[in-house]
Amino acid sequence: MPHPLQQPFRNAMSACAGGVHVITTDGEAGRYGITMTAVAPVTDEPPTLMLCINKQAGIVPVLLQNRALCANVLAAGQQDVAEHFAGLTALSHEERFAYHIWHRGRLGQLQVEGALAHLHGRIAAQNEVGTHWVFMAEIDEIALPPHTADTPPLVYFRRRFATLA
Repeated sequence: MPHPLQQPFRNAMSACAGGVHVITTDGEAGRYGITMTAVAPVTDEPPTLMLCINKQAGIVPVLLQNRALCANVLAAGQQDVAEHFAGLTALSHEERFAYHIWHRGRLGQLQVEGALAHLHGRIAAQNEVGTHWVFMAEIDEIALPPHTADTPPLVYFRRRFATLA
């Protein structure tokens, strides 16, 4: 039985605008990607991101084995990327990668062309909290494409994608 505050909590959190990321991982366990808003900076010494991922998400076993990832911070014009990796389209998991232009970072992780930033890192710690895994990823490579300096981000607000003008 769900917690009595589950739906009110979800409704309250939908009022918090969140940046949209596509997290990719590639390695021995294969490649996988997922759209996420539950990504947050933790510290800049060392640079670390926190990712909260539902235990049922297909990326979890792949990420646990690969231990490496890229957090792609999506730009306003990349809603299609977000929808594909959120599973909102009929594309198979592998087809999702075929619909966009990808490059490899210095450490071999996939970064989508046109994103505002690419943060590459390795899983430094993980913990289970309720229905989710909480991953701490230490960042060891950052790409900030100069052509996106004035590009607004893609955000998720009230269960819809939006942009900041």
